[in-house]
Amino acid sequence: MDLSTCPGGDRHQRGFALIAALLVLMLTAILAITYFTVTTGERAQSANVHVARNSLYAADAGVRTVEQALANYGKAKLDSLANFQSGTNPLISVAGRRVFFPTGAWPGSIVSCTNPVFDASGTVTFLDSTLSDSAQAYDYLFTINSTGTRGTYGKRMVQSQGILRVSASRGSFADYLLFTQFHTMPDNSAIWFTSSSSFDGRMHTNGEFRFAYKPVFQDLASSVNSKAWFYNGGGTAKELAADKNGTIDVPSFFGGFNRGVANIALPADPYNQQNAALGPPLSYTSGTAPTNAQIRTQLGLTAGSTAPPTDVYLPNTGPTGSPPNTLIGGIYVQGDLSQCLMKVDASGNQVYVLKQGTSSPDTIRVNRSAGTTTFYNAGTGITKTYAGDPPRILFANGAVNDLRGPDRVSGVPPPALANGTELLVATTGDIVVQRDVTCQDYDTGNNVLGLFSSGGSVRVGTGAPANMNLDAFIMATGSDGAFEVDSYDSGSPRGTFHLRGGAVTKYYGAFFTFNDDGTLKTGYARDFHYDRRGRVPPYYPTSPRMNPDVPIARTLSWKEL
Repeated sequence: MDLSTCPGGDRHQRGFALIAALLVLMLTAILAITYFTVTTGERAQSANVHVARNSLYAADAGVRTVEQALANYGKAKLDSLANFQSGTNPLISVAGRRVFFPTGAWPGSIVSCTNPVFDASGTVTFLDSTLSDSAQAYDYLFTINSTGTRGTYGKRMVQSQGILRVSASRGSFADYLLFTQFHTMPDNSAIWFTSSSSFDGRMHTNGEFRFAYKPVFQDLASSVNSKAWFYNGGGTAKELAADKNGTIDVPSFFGGFNRGVANIALPADPYNQQNAALGPPLSYTSGTAPTNAQIRTQLGLTAGSTAPPTDVYLPNTGPTGSPPNTLIGGIYVQGDLSQCLMKVDASGNQVYVLKQGTSSPDTIRVNRSAGTTTFYNAGTGITKTYAGDPPRILFANGAVNDLRGPDRVSGVPPPALANGTELLVATTGDIVVQRDVTCQDYDTGNNVLGLFSSGGSVRVGTGAPANMNLDAFIMATGSDGAFEVDSYDSGSPRGTFHLRGGAVTKYYGAFFTFNDDGTLKTGYARDFHYDRRGRVPPYYPTSPRMNPDVPIARTLSWKEL
């Protein structure tokens, strides 16, 4: 039977189709509503997580900000104490350690910020201290509470506890570009910083500085005296508690000028370097010279109480020592050196050519890669090779009358100090520099030179070339000790003296004379730059000053409140 011809059959099919369409529409609506609800919930949950996370980050930012604020406060206060105190005493007294940081929360420990939003505060209490001759460390326990906020409802609170270490280390006189005990010439004549002077490094005097016209100082300058002298255009000089004299004398202090700071004593023991050159097992009392008997023993000479013969020596263990023929000290010279030539051979070895009087020169060659030092003694005609560490000190019980590097080649000085060479030339008499003395691969090398006259001066001789170059840390602590130029006040201008290192002296030696406008008239203009490679010559004297370190905060616990 054909149902299509039955009455009402088509209506029944349309009814089923309508119901099916309604069911599909209803299911689609349910799915859409479900999807919208889930999506909205996830977005709300994501937003809540985002707010919570950001508020926690903000709270932690508050902790770190307070830590830095505490460190900055500690560094500034320790810097202030170091400026006005020197010697072996603690920078922070026993009573002062508990009040170094104010009690409770104080303005410097309360920090707030609007981006990110946080409010934080810290308290500090003294914990412990560790003191030695070379370093001082003071530990403080800090507690920091911080609240971070994000939006209207996002807020999280954290607490951090830890140790803040405020410390200082014994300085070296190699910390200074220029240091003087008395800022005058050895005859107490006035000497001036002028427009021909340029200094890039730390400056200090235990006396009083003098300024004429427009000298330039790139780093901090400090003086014990609370005043300074100003040239005043050649008229009556003025002594002022100021860093300039109107518009006439206007020094440029890019690192500041601190006056009235603590005195820093020059080294008092002139025998440390002599004993270092003689080497162990020599024992001596600090501040006391080794006896002739001790010196002869260390040099391998026959026993006796007379001074050793004038000669060049390399203290060593000898053929029967343990281990045999091994260096134990440095280069020891009895008497004056008429010339000390330092150079680098074709193989990169350090070479010292040492001449006394009219005798033929001795030659010492250091092969660092082989770990050997070869010594040719011209007096005996014998060449010996020694093992052990290369000599790090050349001590002359007398003067060095001609210290030099190689002569210039096409106007350029070849290096005098090989890469890897660290040497202190120490003397009881003067050291006279007669040629350029420069470091090989200065910018990338690991070499350093010190010149130390404990009983005289370091001088630039009349044979030195124009526009001289010297890479060295210089110290002259004799009764008239100075770093000065011979015949500085005669002849024509000799150009500029380029120093890369530093100069520590009892007096401020003369380098030049100047015209009425401050320009060079005779001698050398000074162009002094501090050696910022961080290397200190071996056996270079340490300073009684303690140099504050950057405070270090160490977190012990961190929790959310």
